Amino acid sequence: MDTRELIERVFLAGIGVFSLTREKVQALVDDLVNRGGIERDDAKGLVDRLVKRGEEEREVLRKLVRDEAKHVLGTMDLATKEDIAALSKRIETPAKRSGQ
Repeated sequence: MDTRELIERVFLAGIGVFSLTREKVQALVDDLVNRGGIERDDAKGLVDRLVKRGEEEREVLRKLVRDEAKHVLGTMDLATKEDIAALSKRIETPAKRSGQ
């Protein structure tokens, strides 16, 4: 693993890349450039990779949360939209017949 890769991995692990905006990533990478941790030419590519990785991590987290929520809600035996619509229809039909 080269130095750039090592810096990237430490960076990702240390700051929780999925919570950063492009501007924050850019500021952190600029700081690395100023300290001599990476070359200016490599900075743009690093920012792009970190932002892309953050977007991927956010999407993985969103999917995990959605799947877990579906699982939990599925075990709770709650009424669905379809259940409520069917009940509403059953209530409306007799009311229409009686003229209400």
